[in-house]
Amino acid sequence: MKSTQKQGGQLPLVLFLVFISLVLIIVFASFGSVKVEAKDVFLSLIGRQENEIYKNLIVNIRLPRVIGTFLVGAILAVSGNVLQLLVQNPLADPYMLGISSGASFGAVLYTALNSIYGFTLFLGLEGFSFLFAVLSTFIVLIIARQGKKLPILSLILSGVIVSFLFNSFTTLFTVMYWKNLIHVNLWLMGSTGNLAWSSNLKLLIILLVQFFIVLIFSKELNVLAMGEEMAVYSGINPESIKMLLILTTVLSVSFTVSQVGIIGFVGLIIPHIVRMIKGPYSFISNLYSVFFGGIFLMFADFLARTLFAPTELPIGVVTSIVGAPIFIYVMRRKERL
Repeated sequence: MKSTQKQGGQLPLVLFLVFISLVLIIVFASFGSVKVEAKDVFLSLIGRQENEIYKNLIVNIRLPRVIGTFLVGAILAVSGNVLQLLVQNPLADPYMLGISSGASFGAVLYTALNSIYGFTLFLGLEGFSFLFAVLSTFIVLIIARQGKKLPILSLILSGVIVSFLFNSFTTLFTVMYWKNLIHVNLWLMGSTGNLAWSSNLKLLIILLVQFFIVLIFSKELNVLAMGEEMAVYSGINPESIKMLLILTTVLSVSFTVSQVGIIGFVGLIIPHIVRMIKGPYSFISNLYSVFFGGIFLMFADFLARTLFAPTELPIGVVTSIVGAPIFIYVMRRKERL
C-alpha cells in the first residue's frame, strides 16, 4: 500500500520533468552551426514550419540527434542504477563490468569485416555488439563466480580486467586496419552525430523493454539491494534474478554502444544523484534516472556541439570532464553524511 502511494505521489514531479525535458529538447535543438529560433523548432515539432530549409534542418538533423541523445542517456542511467542496486556497489556501471568494452569491440570487428572484406553478416552491427557484450559479460561472470555465489568484489575486479582486455583488442584492430577504421576513433569516444529517426525508434523500444522488465522485478531488485542473504530469506532466487537483469542491461547497453560508441560516467553518476534526492527505492530511482540521465546527456551533447564550434568534441570527452568532478563531489559528500 505504501509503495503504491509512493509511486502515485511522484506524478506531479514526473509531469514536471516531462515538461522540462520537452522544453530542453526544443532549446538544445535550436543551437548548432546555424542558430535557429526556439519558436521555429517548436513549429517544426508540431508540423507548422513553413520554411523548408529550417524544416529539413530541424526535423531531419537536429531533433533526431537531441531526442536520440535523451534516449541514450536514459538507457545508460537506468542500466547503471540497476547494476549498482544489483551488486550493491557504487562503482558498478556498464563500462566497469566490461559490457561497453565488449560491445564496442563487436562493433569495431563488424565494421572491419564489412569495410575490408565486404562481409555483410546477418547479425548486423547491433547483433555483433550484443554478441560480444554477452561474451564479455559471460567471461566476467565465469571469472568472478565462486561456486554458486557471485561475490561483489570479484565481479567488479573481473569487469575491470575484461574491460582492459577488450579495449586492447579494439585498439589492436584500429591500429592494424587504421585506413579502413579511421572514422571509428571518433565514434569510440562517443558521438551522437549519426542518430536518425530510425535508430531513435529502436532506442525507444529498447528503453521501454528495459524499463518494463525493471518495473516487473522492482520488488526483487529492492530486496537484492539489501543483500543476497535478505533475498534468500525472502524466498527470492538471487542468481536467476541477477542473470535476467544483467542480460537485460547487456542488451540495452550493447545497442546504445553500437549507435553512439562508449559514453562514460552517465551510468555512474546519475544513479548516485537520483538516489541522493529520491532514495534507493527501485521503481522511483529508475524512473527518475530516465529523466536525469536524458537531460544530463543532452546538456553534454549541447556543450560538445557548441563549445568549440564549428569543431565538435566527442561527447564521451564532455561527460568525463563534467562527470568526474560531480562524481568526486558526490562521493565526498556521502562520506561526510
